[in-house]
Amino acid sequence: MPQWKDERDVLLHTFSEISSLISLGRDRSIIFNKIIKSALEILPAEKVFLIFHEENRIKKYKVEKKHGGQRVDVVEIPDTSGIFNWLRREVMSQQIKEDGVFSLDLSLLADECWGEQEKFGTIISVPIMSKRSVFGVILALKDSREKLFSERDIYFLETLANQAAIAFENYLLYKKLKYESITDELTGVYNYRFLLQSLRLEIKRALRFGSFFSFLMLDVDNLKEYNDENGHLYGSKALKVIAGLIKDRCREIDIVAKYGGDEFSVILPHTDLKGAECLSKRILESVDNYNFEGDKSVGLTCSIGISMFPGDSQNLEELISNADKALYYAKEQGKNVIKTYAEVNNKLETF
Repeated sequence: MPQWKDERDVLLHTFSEISSLISLGRDRSIIFNKIIKSALEILPAEKVFLIFHEENRIKKYKVEKKHGGQRVDVVEIPDTSGIFNWLRREVMSQQIKEDGVFSLDLSLLADECWGEQEKFGTIISVPIMSKRSVFGVILALKDSREKLFSERDIYFLETLANQAAIAFENYLLYKKLKYESITDELTGVYNYRFLLQSLRLEIKRALRFGSFFSFLMLDVDNLKEYNDENGHLYGSKALKVIAGLIKDRCREIDIVAKYGGDEFSVILPHTDLKGAECLSKRILESVDNYNFEGDKSVGLTCSIGISMFPGDSQNLEELISNADKALYYAKEQGKNVIKTYAEVNNKLETF
């Protein structure tokens, strides 16, 4: 009886710690480390593994008694391995299965987890699942010379697997909320809030390292007339298409954002005026050549204004204002046009 009381106390303490980590929104890797360390501490196991699928990658967390149960090794399983293809297949199939049955391939798991010198042993494994979603599997292994795992051991491992699933669900929810907080719902590009944050960061970086960047302001020409002819639903679709065309022409490091109703902005790190004009031409060509839905009597094009930091702007307000002035000048010149603030400035100086 005292032995069970000690074990129960350990279980309650373990679950309390894990629940606290989950409620505090700790990184899932910290929680996974705690889970497999706890499993090794309580179960009569030599090794514990947590194999996890996320965004087409599979990671394996491992802890062993021979290392004192403190060091957690994390490796990425190559996509050529059998266990990668099996787990990926199971994860994908759970999205369409109605029965929620998880097919555990014990031979693959044993090959992945037992070393060459440890061909014989006992293994228990539990899927990490939530509703009908499968995230991975948790396993405990022991030497075959010892007694088998008990029903209580299996129950404990199931409970830890549930904790792991809750932790990952919280992570996915946090990731979703974070994405939504910085993303324009209609177009899928960054929103105005994230644009300002990024501009401030880029200005700090430029001042610190003596670098530079270009800033584009882009306005969709004739969108009002297009909406009048085809309806706002078509206009919304067109904005989404244009956002995609802009992103397709940009690099990974460039930041594309929605500035206003029919305006977009692009931050181009380490890009001079010539480079910014070159990209702007590609964007204008792709929009002009796109076959938008609806009445063809109203064509959609874009106009772009360009400013630079620190070339013609000394702070955030100037940078945006100068790009906006260049954009206004471009619209004055007949639309589907690119203008830089330098051209606007030269024009003003001639008067």
